[in-house]
Amino acid sequence: MPRSWIDGHLDLAYISQVSGDLSHDTGTGGPRSVSLGRLARGGVGIVAATLFVDPSPDAQGHPWGYAGHDDWEGANRAALAQLAIYERLEASGIARIVRTDGDLDDASRLRLVVLMEGSDPIRDADDVARWHTLGVRMVGLSWAMGSRFSGGNARSGPLTADGRAVVAALDAHGIIHDASHLSDESLDSVLAATNRMVVASHSNARALMRSKPRHISDEAAREIARRGGVVGLNLFGRFLADGRTATIEDALSHVDHIAHAAGTRAVSALGSDLDGGFGPDAVPEGIRHPDEYEMLAAGLAARGWSPLDVEGFAGQNWLRVLRQCLPSARR
Repeated sequence: MPRSWIDGHLDLAYISQVSGDLSHDTGTGGPRSVSLGRLARGGVGIVAATLFVDPSPDAQGHPWGYAGHDDWEGANRAALAQLAIYERLEASGIARIVRTDGDLDDASRLRLVVLMEGSDPIRDADDVARWHTLGVRMVGLSWAMGSRFSGGNARSGPLTADGRAVVAALDAHGIIHDASHLSDESLDSVLAATNRMVVASHSNARALMRSKPRHISDEAAREIARRGGVVGLNLFGRFLADGRTATIEDALSHVDHIAHAAGTRAVSALGSDLDGGFGPDAVPEGIRHPDEYEMLAAGLAARGWSPLDVEGFAGQNWLRVLRQCLPSARR
């Protein structure tokens, strides 16, 4: 029976806006890694599908762009346009937006857990309820440059007062906190403000990289694991090795390091970020597409990981998180 994978971070709506219909398979050597066909062939049944909108100057004039952190209307409009892509996939029967734990069991189609990457589309704490109703089940308060609520990995600083109110609102609605782009100060603030689970959907081991602010420290990995969360392996080559071409072995070393630092392999997961601003050539050869993820499983097994631990990395650890955090279908 084929292995079932969960990818904890794919910018599917953004990819669709940049490079066209996800049903189009560009093939080996094409400009993108991800297509619906490759996800299906790889056994990827559940994806954390992002709402990724961008205030940087290069994004202006694009559907995903908006004018800056104070441009709530623009950020909201861009995020709703990406959500509409997922809604169309659901209406066509190709995908299902995961709203409750029961939706995870619909193996007849791709299941999408909507992850807001950067919180500028949220107007204020009261607006969290609207986004929960629309289907958002995971939120990272910041993309790289921070937000109105927090610092980011490229802009230091703790949560603002409004950010602390948003954290409380996210908790009240059972929305999962994603730490991947938070500044250290903001991550510390989130961990102090909530006792709930935290994940890092697409982060690697800071100890193995010189580009330190973007990645998870050993201490953060331990705290995420203590709360039952996961750290998703990011496959961008520049996040796997410094100053040289990254390999599958580099990717496996990040998984190993985080598990060792956290004291448990239950923290290990995948959050590939494929096509998240980079193409297949920027990913280690052999794992450039979702239908090649099995190479990661084989590599972990070769390093002595048990079949149960490998299954955890492939999807069961994410599944545990989602079943624990999502609203119950029985309520």
